Amino acid sequence: MDQIAIYGKGGIGKSVVATNLSARYAMAGERVLHVGCDPKVDSAVRLLHGKKLVTVMDLAGDGAEDIPFASIVNRGRHDIDCIEAGGPEPGTGCAGRGVARTIELLGESGALESGAYDVAVFDVLGDVVCGGFASPLRLGFARKVVIVVSDQPMSLFAANNITRAIHRYASNGVGLAGLVANSIMETTNRDLILRFAEALGTRVLAFLPRDPAVMEAENRRHTVSEWAPESSAACALAELAKVLRDLDPSAQPLPRTLSEDDFFRFVQGVA
Repeated sequence: MDQIAIYGKGGIGKSVVATNLSARYAMAGERVLHVGCDPKVDSAVRLLHGKKLVTVMDLAGDGAEDIPFASIVNRGRHDIDCIEAGGPEPGTGCAGRGVARTIELLGESGALESGAYDVAVFDVLGDVVCGGFASPLRLGFARKVVIVVSDQPMSLFAANNITRAIHRYASNGVGLAGLVANSIMETTNRDLILRFAEALGTRVLAFLPRDPAVMEAENRRHTVSEWAPESSAACALAELAKVLRDLDPSAQPLPRTLSEDDFFRFVQGVA
């Protein structure tokens, strides 16, 4: 089965990419598991059509030791099985704990090895790749890592940090599929993004256009792939879904990581 992890700086649009991939695969008849790994619990909401969501931390917070896999699964549209890690109340605990527990439950359940799914999509916060948020990498669940970026330096800075974690856990079968540039406009510095991908030894998988249809879909708790399938964003996401499905993770080179000094010299040199 395919195991795809979407990483990126908060607010960069990784959840839009992740949920649209899940919707695309499910609409094509594939059995999809969608895992939201962000304490804000703002990923699967696009796939559930207003249904009440139970998170892993809702159950783990009650002190439960044995949590059945079925109890954390929320059935969404197109029969997508959705899991959200959840997190503690703000200021009360570690945000990565829910992610770590979710990945542990997946491992204990054997759900990814059971043949129940064709594709698993992980939507992971990537501002700080701590032990919790690195769990999909650490346990080898992220076979194809996609980093969502823009031309803003801090977006690229977060992406560069994520490559450090990929290096650390490459022996687990983790590989960088490439970058996805999101919300592209005429003024976007595409050259910067292309040069950055080259500096990391990877490629840009897609340039996703800024499209008002995405926001229209978001307002209705839908993906743009469902709401406006002929829109420019939906068409670009459809092509990305195909590229990722066809990609061989074992054939991808290990990415380079820039030192902090080299990173800022790079940005200043080509911006």
